[in-house]
Amino acid sequence: MLRKYFLNKDFSTLSADFISSSIILFNTLTWFYIIRAIINNALQNPNNLLFFATFNFTIIFSSLLGAFVAGKVKRIKILYLWVILGVMSSLFTMFLDINVAYNMPLIAFLLGFSFGFGMPSSLAYFADCTSFENRGRSSGLLFSISIIGSFLFLSCLGESWFGVLFASAIWRTLGLSVLFVLKPTKTNREPKVRTHPSFRSILSIKPFIYFIIPWFLFSVIDSIERPYFLSLVEMSNATDFIAFDEIFEPLIGVLFAFIGGLVADLIGRKKVIIYGFLSLGLTFAILSLAPTMQVFWYVVSAVDATAWGIFYVMFVLVLWGDLSSPGSLRERYYAIGNIPFFLAELVGAIVYPLAQGVSKETIYAAFPIASFFLFLAVLPLMYAPETLPEKKIKERELKKYIEKAKKIKEKSG
Repeated sequence: MLRKYFLNKDFSTLSADFISSSIILFNTLTWFYIIRAIINNALQNPNNLLFFATFNFTIIFSSLLGAFVAGKVKRIKILYLWVILGVMSSLFTMFLDINVAYNMPLIAFLLGFSFGFGMPSSLAYFADCTSFENRGRSSGLLFSISIIGSFLFLSCLGESWFGVLFASAIWRTLGLSVLFVLKPTKTNREPKVRTHPSFRSILSIKPFIYFIIPWFLFSVIDSIERPYFLSLVEMSNATDFIAFDEIFEPLIGVLFAFIGGLVADLIGRKKVIIYGFLSLGLTFAILSLAPTMQVFWYVVSAVDATAWGIFYVMFVLVLWGDLSSPGSLRERYYAIGNIPFFLAELVGAIVYPLAQGVSKETIYAAFPIASFFLFLAVLPLMYAPETLPEKKIKERELKKYIEKAKKIKEKSG
């Protein structure tokens, strides 16, 4: 059954463009999560603001630069250059000691730039190779596999800075080989035949604003609340919950990334996102009433993982492809649309040390504030359009009704 969702329009053969775009994006996502994990483990001071600020701002800057260049240069050239940069930065930085202070900004810049520069092009390429009908489930499956792949990668290599970066260079080289072997066609599209929306014009599109505001609020709120919540857990010395949070929360996120993408293709993106916000807001509201009851901690952890899984797929991979038309410069939608995630990463790094040692009363006061803003984030979504065409939803409902009628007829006959 899954086979038809990932085939081209005639459902007969896998599209070379879809395969190459999926492999390149999978290669990129795993590379990013591996690098981020090894950075967190290698740093003697994981809250080094200079490093995290340089890393995340470089990603934002380089992604905007890459989206700008995409209007001047063929996408295939950007992808080639980008993957080569990833290989070279991995090889170069593995000889630098990350715990030496003067090396850290350089490492952060190199790794951040080699990820951010081509990220919008890889996401836009993937969007060009998917359609409204399968973009949700394709994105959900790809994201879930990427997280699992990152975990397996790190489990095999351990925490060696040199070993992981050397393996990352090989991994990026394999991603580059995909372009040579499959020779996809959609990467060769001339930039001059595409529409060139400016960054300013994208920010004036109301549907784009209605979606990016909730995404920004969620990213920042979760980055602020998470350190306070973990601080409460540490104060209570809840070892059982810590084990659950470290093991099962990622698994829940991976599962619901796929489920969220699947459901989004059936009932629409907007409904899935609204359900995620309401569930998370209600969970924090309940937690604010009884913050000492550990049973609610498990609920918060599970719902937060569910929301992240759904929102990652919707806001990172799906929505900006839906809002941009085929043939347009989709890179610029993705470059702007993913800024909240990297800003939130920096906010989390700033808040984490501040949350250490605060009183329980301060932590308790933070939960109702989080709940309020999460509910507030739903308001722009009420005005946002459904990006999955209504015709597609009705077609699926009709098909489901016909299949159900056939089964009833077969039983009665």
